[in-house]
Amino acid sequence: MKNYLIAVDMEGVHGVVGVPYRGLACELEDYKIAVASATKEVNAVIKALYDGGAKKVYVWDNHGNLDNLDFNFIDSRAKKVYPKSNNFDRIDFVDGLNIDAVLYIGYHSKEGSFNGVLAHTYDSTCVQYYKINGKQVGEFDMDAYMAAEYNMPSIFAACDNVCAEQVKEFNPKTVTVITKIGTGRNSAIFRDEKELLQEIYDGVLKAVETDVEVKKLTFPCTFVVRFTRTEFAKEMYERMIKDVPQIVYGEDAHVLKAEINNIKELKHML
Repeated sequence: MKNYLIAVDMEGVHGVVGVPYRGLACELEDYKIAVASATKEVNAVIKALYDGGAKKVYVWDNHGNLDNLDFNFIDSRAKKVYPKSNNFDRIDFVDGLNIDAVLYIGYHSKEGSFNGVLAHTYDSTCVQYYKINGKQVGEFDMDAYMAAEYNMPSIFAACDNVCAEQVKEFNPKTVTVITKIGTGRNSAIFRDEKELLQEIYDGVLKAVETDVEVKKLTFPCTFVVRFTRTEFAKEMYERMIKDVPQIVYGEDAHVLKAEINNIKELKHML
């Protein structure tokens, strides 16, 4: 019997494409739909995990303010985790929980992805890209790398088709289920919800039986972030220089880079 963590974002769930320039702002109708869809998808995962012999299941609500799901409607067998923040303390809450693997619901493609629904990388208002050793990475990649530091493989992801391709690029053995087909940042073709939920259930049962390797970062690594405005880069530089003293500007005033020596320094760059 194993313990599992379900990481839950919102943009990649069924039924939503957001609004241009506003994403999934909490006052939008699409946000309400996203919460409802995420609840159904999370419950399908929880049921599959327990049907597959799970000992404990934890749910990490990590979108925005970390408080989107109403746990009165989440399968009561699962427990909510309470992270301190979405950056410096990201995933630190797993200490002592003995989690064996991570599953992802509602994740999305990285900023700038063609036809990626609501594509962004952590902060759509200021970040153009993150790169590790010259390769652009998204939120799934970053969270999977951080999970790997706790020897937790990323075994399953339900997301739009563009994100699913990026998940497979990270690790071909990760089981993916496509929630919608992106036709633009704010447009998509939606799948039949009943069929989707059944496929999520079946995919999770497959994932728990799949040997998915833990893909760890090799340190030191080169980390680069490009901001939309030079003011954001300046603020980040001044905030980070104490914790990551090797941080420097890149080819222009939008770009910061650093040789990262451990996962703690990496999280400081988020």
